[in-house]
Amino acid sequence: MIYFVFPLVNSTQNLAFSYYESFGVPETFVVFRALAQTKGYGRRGTPWKSAKGNLLFSVLFSIPADWSYSSMLVKIGASSVVKVLKDCGVSAYLKYPNDVFVQNKKISGILGNIFHTNDSLWGGILGIGVNINATPEIQDATYKTTSLKELSGNTWDIEKIMKNILQTLRQQLVLDKAEQK
Repeated sequence: MIYFVFPLVNSTQNLAFSYYESFGVPETFVVFRALAQTKGYGRRGTPWKSAKGNLLFSVLFSIPADWSYSSMLVKIGASSVVKVLKDCGVSAYLKYPNDVFVQNKKISGILGNIFHTNDSLWGGILGIGVNINATPEIQDATYKTTSLKELSGNTWDIEKIMKNILQTLRQQLVLDKAEQK
């Protein structure tokens, strides 16, 4: 795994895509983590509030060339987040198509992109934001937000949660690749 951490970026998705444009599809996970973002976004370009103290990252990886990933990639990312939150004692669930909720409040958003590079191997980018130690206030949102800290009253180890999400994501992708064969 290649791992980059930046104090401030416009978007981890943009960093991952730039890396892909320069180096192509990697053989391993390439992770781009930001402590803060100025232009984080979700589906349809919706701004993602990037409060300091939260987990903000994108991961670039290879996947087998298969159209099923177009619909499954975000679900794989979301299920990885849900599993890790449940391991933390939080009853989380996927709110289709790309949000994770706890107690009817948004705690995470996932954004997926696939790049059709050749006949056997494609590239994938998953952008994942999880509210860990800060609850962003979103003006005019159709949903309320929450964070692990708000739910528990405790400060959480962001690195540990990210490591667990990446490990779970890697397992999910390997399982999915095995099922494709």
